[in-house]
Amino acid sequence: MKIKTTKLILCSIILISFPLAGTVYGQTNSYTISGIVIDNHSQESLFYANVGLLNAQDSSSVYGVSTDGNGKFEISNVKAGDYLFQASYIGYDVYWQAISVTGEKKEISLDTIKLQSKPTTLQGVTIYEKKPVYTIDGEKTLYNVSEDPSIQTGTTSDALQNAPGVEVDIEGNITLRGVSSVEIWINDKPSRLNAENLKTYIQQLPANSLDRIEVITNPSARYSSTGTGGIINIITRSNIKRNSFISFGVSANTRPSVSPWISYMYANQKFTMNVYMYGYYSQNKSTSDGYNITFNENMDTSNHRKYTSGRESSSVSLGMYINGSYNFDTMKTISFWCGTYGNPYSKNHSFEDYYYYREFISDMGLYNYTEETNSKSSYMGGYAGVSYQHKFNNEGHKLSIDVDGNFWYYTHSSNYKRLYQLHTGRDIDKNSLSKNGNYSPSMDIDYSLPYSKTGEISIGIGGTYNPLIDYWKNDTLLSNTTDRYILDSMRYKDTYGTTGVFKSYITVQQKIKKFTIKGGLRVEYRNFNYEVRNAVEHNVSKDYTGLFPSLHLSYASEKMHNFTLSYSRRVSYPRASQLSTFIAYGDDSYSTGNNDLLPTYTNNIEGGWTKYFTKFGSVGLSAYFKNTKDEVANLTDVIYDNFFGRYVRFSMPVNSNKSHSYGLNANMMYKIKTFINIRLYANVYNSHSETVFRGETKVNTDNFVYSFRLNFWAKLWKVLEVNLSGNYRSKTASLFQIEQPVYSINGGLRADFWKRKISVYLNVQDIFDWNRSKNNTTNPYYIAYNSTKYKSRYISVGISFRFGKIEMENQAQMGRQMNTGGQME
Repeated sequence: MKIKTTKLILCSIILISFPLAGTVYGQTNSYTISGIVIDNHSQESLFYANVGLLNAQDSSSVYGVSTDGNGKFEISNVKAGDYLFQASYIGYDVYWQAISVTGEKKEISLDTIKLQSKPTTLQGVTIYEKKPVYTIDGEKTLYNVSEDPSIQTGTTSDALQNAPGVEVDIEGNITLRGVSSVEIWINDKPSRLNAENLKTYIQQLPANSLDRIEVITNPSARYSSTGTGGIINIITRSNIKRNSFISFGVSANTRPSVSPWISYMYANQKFTMNVYMYGYYSQNKSTSDGYNITFNENMDTSNHRKYTSGRESSSVSLGMYINGSYNFDTMKTISFWCGTYGNPYSKNHSFEDYYYYREFISDMGLYNYTEETNSKSSYMGGYAGVSYQHKFNNEGHKLSIDVDGNFWYYTHSSNYKRLYQLHTGRDIDKNSLSKNGNYSPSMDIDYSLPYSKTGEISIGIGGTYNPLIDYWKNDTLLSNTTDRYILDSMRYKDTYGTTGVFKSYITVQQKIKKFTIKGGLRVEYRNFNYEVRNAVEHNVSKDYTGLFPSLHLSYASEKMHNFTLSYSRRVSYPRASQLSTFIAYGDDSYSTGNNDLLPTYTNNIEGGWTKYFTKFGSVGLSAYFKNTKDEVANLTDVIYDNFFGRYVRFSMPVNSNKSHSYGLNANMMYKIKTFINIRLYANVYNSHSETVFRGETKVNTDNFVYSFRLNFWAKLWKVLEVNLSGNYRSKTASLFQIEQPVYSINGGLRADFWKRKISVYLNVQDIFDWNRSKNNTTNPYYIAYNSTKYKSRYISVGISFRFGKIEMENQAQMGRQMNTGGQME
């Protein structure tokens, strides 16, 4: 019944959007301007040329469209007034014409617009460059924002909504194909912006300052061999001539939480700097219930446990971030960044923890008990880095050097009590203390060299060093005392580990007419050293060397059909703690590592077709196949343990013998109007893995999963954003684990006032309060079920204030261009 309700609501979103669009954009007393754009020499029509109307007073974009396949255009709902008509096409001079929209005639037909071509010469051959709004370039899907006149009055956040596979929710969170672990790059470098700072950046920066947005779903050898979430690279087309503004705000939700923040940004033609500070206070609460049953090797019931429990927590976080850059000249730039963050206060408390517990084999009987845990923790961290870039020319020949580092330190202390109803001699009262920390310096050098007008080679090397400390102990209360605690030697661990990584890559890209070929090879060496100081027999030392090739092919037709085919090899390394055989004892179970654990290598093949429409939007299909060797799974099993004196549960990581998965993604974006679109993402995949269980039994795990997400986004009256989304994911399976389906519907509003000086938003997450985590364990010797309900439905509100001005250099250039009669060198 819940699923039917979901479908009904999602369909309602679509149906509501059509009359809404007509209401918002249906104007009275408006004009329609039409015409045709052709080549002045050949007299052929120019399809997908950019046409727009600019305000005659300040040259700001007001209306914009693209010509159709016959070179014709129509600009509707134009208000009376004086405008500058602009027509542009890559490889042609920009056409300007002053027009006055007035009078009783509502339909205005312009004379034929004739654009004069600007030829460029390549080895004696005259060529004419054409640049569509959407295209494929090797591994990248490009959304050429500068060629989309319909978005020029929006923000970078608005432009991201039009990028293939990208979604920005009301609070500014960015996802790619529904995955939130996407990396955001700015001008070919990781943004290194705090999440909140990144939101401010994309919501403030005008879309007309962007050149393009690059979407990379299957990154090549140029990028990390372990990345899985994809990359979004935002390329700006103009420098900030002058920029000085301060912004601050506060957000809150009903969980509850509250987060004030302040940001100051300054820039001129040489120097830029940004300072960001924030605070955060939150509370969370959850309840759980479940059961578990263990069996011995003869399948006799060993014990049975049922429970209900609750958790509540509160925390305070603080942080500051500073970044900046200095341009020595147009070819040399140095950038820096640094920051610190911390959680000086975090408190957790368990409540109403009641356990029904019966033993059937060892010490048979009923052992019901209650639990209570109180804990507190704190952490702090920081990071800093510097980057130098040297351009040898403006054709892509450049060198960049990055040096950075980070550190963090975490402490956690708790008191745990278990009180038995009948067997009070078994009561537990213990204090726990854990400390973790690391620091990680790294360096990267990248060099790019175009070897021809259509080809480029890139090489890079880098390395990082990562020491880690991990210390924890338990002190147990002595019997017949109230305050004397002694060290529990079986629950004590003091470790120190290091990880060293060296990496290098080479990529070569060649364009052959409409085809782009990019091949690459990445080499990585990784060394683990893990010392268990209180149990040296569990020390670990491992070395891994890997080759990671990649190949990307793409073809883009003149009719905006785009085809891609790519291959890449990825790796997932085991953590040092997973390799150590040290046994970490709990109160009723234990966990250990696996010294024979191998890295997981995956071969990815992905192919796709996408058709982009100037007015409609886009439709795309992609298929992928992943062949994985030695996939790591966490095995939960049962064993008789002498330390406990009974059958208990334990867990350890194991490698699957082999596994593979294949799937199909479909996406559609329907642009009802310039600032209204509906997006549908659907994904279906199947995976299969084989694992040897208890040394002899082969366990097959099959996992068929389907999911979809429907999103409606609109910007109304140029100030109000509306966002409604619904999502559903079917159950998933892994080794002896099943996670039940999840689904939700979310909605929100965001509005900008006084030229984006004030922004407010209202968001409702999981409107119908459906989200609940449910999972089952299906090991023949250990059956378990857990259901956890947290506060998934909550209302978020926020307000931001911005004071200052961004004076973009391209706006100054526009003024110079108009003063020279439409021609600009």
